[in-house]
Amino acid sequence: MKFIIITACFLFLLTISLISIAVSEKDYSISLMEDWKVKGDNDTKKLGEKFYRLNFNDKDWENAEINMEEPQYSDRFVFYRRWVDIPVNWQSKKVKILFSGVDDDAIVYVNEQKAGQHEGWDKPFDIDVTNLIKYGDKNLIAVLCDNSGGDKCGIYGSVSIALVDELAKLKAQQEKKLKAEIKKNEPNCKIIYETYRNNNWELYISNPDGSNQINLTKTPDKNELYPHVSPDGTKVCFVSDEGTGPDIRNVYYMNIDGTKRVKVAENAREPCWNADGSAIIYLKGETDKFSYLDYATKGIFVYDLKTKTHTQHPNKNIHHLYNICCSPDNKWYVATVHGGMGYDHAILAIEANGNKVFNLDIPGCRPDISPDGKKIAWGSSDWALSIGDLDLTSNPPKVTNRRNVVESQPPMKIYHIDWSPDGRYVAFSRGPKKETMGFAPEMIGIRAEGWNICVANAIDYNNWSQITSDGNCNKEPDWFLVKKKK
Repeated sequence: MKFIIITACFLFLLTISLISIAVSEKDYSISLMEDWKVKGDNDTKKLGEKFYRLNFNDKDWENAEINMEEPQYSDRFVFYRRWVDIPVNWQSKKVKILFSGVDDDAIVYVNEQKAGQHEGWDKPFDIDVTNLIKYGDKNLIAVLCDNSGGDKCGIYGSVSIALVDELAKLKAQQEKKLKAEIKKNEPNCKIIYETYRNNNWELYISNPDGSNQINLTKTPDKNELYPHVSPDGTKVCFVSDEGTGPDIRNVYYMNIDGTKRVKVAENAREPCWNADGSAIIYLKGETDKFSYLDYATKGIFVYDLKTKTHTQHPNKNIHHLYNICCSPDNKWYVATVHGGMGYDHAILAIEANGNKVFNLDIPGCRPDISPDGKKIAWGSSDWALSIGDLDLTSNPPKVTNRRNVVESQPPMKIYHIDWSPDGRYVAFSRGPKKETMGFAPEMIGIRAEGWNICVANAIDYNNWSQITSDGNCNKEPDWFLVKKKK
């Protein structure tokens, strides 16, 4: 009898444990990106007082999905209708509809009742619908969009209905657990990144959980950016924007403690290390005139630290590359190309000592090869970071088993993915979509207020944690193993 009781208790606790483990964002959030009925019109006389009624017939309306990037319509007014099932267990909890953006203004109805309204095409907003929902039943959500200015109208970005308090609690628990896991599994690692402090770009180093942040450069008269640490963890290469304009971007390297700075090349960009740390690979500026454009490059060059010699890649047609990285066997470079070499936009595998160039056929930019050379990570869009299996030995090289490791909702972009030394985690940058001087915030040297460094489990999906919180334009993280002192 004792055995039966103990077994029953064990099974009960196991069931509770499995239920707890199974709880995810999907239990607290319902996507509203699909299954809309949409109708555009130049006035509200016909539909304004009808479209949000439960018994309104919308069978002749267009079936539509929400576009992540921008509204799809040019009408003065756009009417949206969608039915959604709300679980009965959501009752007695705060429920909100979350919009990333509506161009220009919006009135939102739930079950024939006005839930709220919003003005401003570029601002995310939410509306509390707790008291308007029929729990355990179908609910009608209707939205009237007013194109009060501009040439586009409608809902864009992400739309969802969610238990916001529960989501916040789940995210806090997830982040705490991940930070503890990383602290335990990566005790000898650091992350270096660029940050904008007191009108100056500096390089900072921290633990992978965000603790113990240290200013490595401390140079108020220089702007250091784009850090990459050598494979042995003893040196870091980077770029420095110099002059009052700035006027030029140069490549340097120094010891990981910030001492013994060496200029590698003038008018040079986006350096990385070869596999054994004996050389720095960099891209030359396309013209002598300074540009913030990441792809304003022409030619790949290799600088040998021992001989101090520069060698140009044999393929002299190489241009408009950015974010180059090297394979662990030194046989391949992988980089993004934009409007060059016969490509509109692509991620390329380039033979390190030959003329062969292959399109890896993966959408997006800024690739990073895993330390073992078997995987590749990249930004597949402004809102997604992806991982795939990389085979550079096949002919042609290929990427398979693609999947998103982190996804974000507008207006929060995610970029600059970088592998941990053991390949178990990735670091990345995250922040709002806001241009400065006409340039996107993810570009090198462009201020990006509100951007922070994050880390994620590379095996899971959307299991990530923010490790900086000051929003000081924190970008371009590079994860490295600290060399043990003898």
